[in-house]
Order: sequence, then C-alpha cells, then structure tokens
Amino acid sequence: MTSLAADIGGTFSRLSWTSTGGTAEQRFSNAEFDSLEAVIDQGLALYGHAGETIDEMVLALPGPVHCDPVVLTNINWRVQRAALQQRYRIRHLTIVNDFQAAALGAIAEPYERLKVLNAATPEEGPLVVAGAGTGLGMAWLPASGFSGLPRATEGGHLDFAPNNARELELHRWLSERYGHVSYERILSGDGLLDTYRFLAGGDGQAASPAQIKALADRGDGHAGDAIRIFVDVFAGYAGNLALAFNPSAGIYLCGGLTAHLADWFDPTAFAIAFCNKGRMADVVRQIPVFLVTRQDTGLAGAKAILKKELQGRAT
Repeated sequence: MTSLAADIGGTFSRLSWTSTGGTAEQRFSNAEFDSLEAVIDQGLALYGHAGETIDEMVLALPGPVHCDPVVLTNINWRVQRAALQQRYRIRHLTIVNDFQAAALGAIAEPYERLKVLNAATPEEGPLVVAGAGTGLGMAWLPASGFSGLPRATEGGHLDFAPNNARELELHRWLSERYGHVSYERILSGDGLLDTYRFLAGGDGQAASPAQIKALADRGDGHAGDAIRIFVDVFAGYAGNLALAFNPSAGIYLCGGLTAHLADWFDPTAFAIAFCNKGRMADVVRQIPVFLVTRQDTGLAGAKAILKKELQGRAT
C-alpha cells in the first residue's frame, strides 16, 4: 500500500510517501510545474512507484477547500476530486486547508524548538496559529486537547491597521497600488518585498525575501527596516488575534517566511508591540506567543492527519 501526505504551498510542494518499501520526503518548486498532478507524477516516479496506485492521500491545499474544483490561492492550479481519484485510483482522499495542517504541525512542536515572544503561562482555552509565507494563513482551535481539525479562516485578509506614522505612509503607498490593504499585503513574501521597495525606492537591490534578509544581515538599512516593520506589524496583528479569540493556550507564529526571519524577532520589542493595545494591554499581556522555527509544519500536520485516519480505519 502506498500513501501520500502532501502540503501544497504557493511556492513549494512538500510530499511525504509511505509504503512497504520505505518512506521518502520530497520538495518541489511549484514554478517548474503546471499542475498538482505533474508534481505528484514526478514525486511518484522519483519514489520508484511510477504509474502505481496511491491508496491513501491527504492533501493540504491553500485556499477554501469546500468547493470542487478547489481553486488554489497564490498559484494557478485547480484540483478536481473525481479526476484525482480516477488518475491515481485512490481509495481514500482527504483534502484540508493548508493552514489546518500547518496549525496541527505548529502546536505539536516541542517547547524546546519554540522561540518565546511573549512569556506568559499557557492555560486551558483556545489556541490561534498564524503563519506568513507566500500568503498569510490563520486558524484556531477551541482548546489544546481538541481532537478535530483546526478551524480554517481567511483571517490574513483582515484590514491592515497602521500603528505609527511610517506604517500609515506604507498603508497609503500600498493602497495606491492595490486598493484594499490587508495584513497579507505586508505579512507575506510579496509583502516584505513591497515594504522594502517602499523604503528603498529606486535604490533597492533585493528581488526576493531571501535577498532582503541577506542584505539586512550585512547591515543594509532599508532591508533591516523592512524586516523590523514586518515584525512590528506581525506583533500588532497577533495582538488583535489575542483580543478577538482570548487564546489563553497561546498564539503560535509559523510559516516559511516567519521561520526564515526568526533571528530578527526580538522578544522584548515584539512583546511591546504585541501589548500596545491601550486599555486592553494587560489583557493581551496574559497571552503567550511562540514562534515555530520549523519551516515544514504543514507537511507535519498532513502526516498527522494521514496517520490518524489510517489508525481509525485499522480499528
């Protein structure tokens, strides 16, 4: 029996294969493929099972997954359930929102792998997970011991609320280009690039988030300021989530971009921006915040879903 758990992001697809012949994990750049099926075909061939049946498949896909076909966010792919099942002769297909899987992976991380950004004591109650990567995802769970899937949302598209003069200027600059300005316009790979362009103007030398970080690590002022704005905005956004959900069990920040910039998240500065909620500052201060330094939490969550489903069918 061959099983596949996959986390499909806007930039990368991460696949985890299991069969009697062993296990394998793969990562593919989506820009090199024109469909999800092309990615799976390539992965199956490299795994040494080209053309074979995939008995069990769990897919974590970006965007709303209740419709068919599923139209993926931030990548021009469509996934039709019946066509997928017919192509690979799948017995059991499960499709979840990518951030449902990412949230499961994030909250399963051991404490020693987490970076504490607001050192409050976790208590019983809801959890919130937010992650910046190609886009900005957000999901929540009603309790830490909740046995179901995290509740997927489109909370990354909440209106961005500037907290100082420079953020207000950035909001105006983004509004002129895009109209509506959501938090995702800043807390994403493209968002970090736009913030850098806003600051650097014609002097900008970076063309990717990785280049921005490299420049910032070497002391470039525009790149460093772009990352500091990213962190401050993320802190303000997390503070809004703290007020909206009262997640006493914690807020977890994850995602490929978040993990890539982890060294730039200063806990003291983050906590100040996080708690900057006026009369509600003491309420927010009681909510713990953790940064997940692992980049593949979505794949970890998809694997956990597959394992649970296989165990359920075995009993």
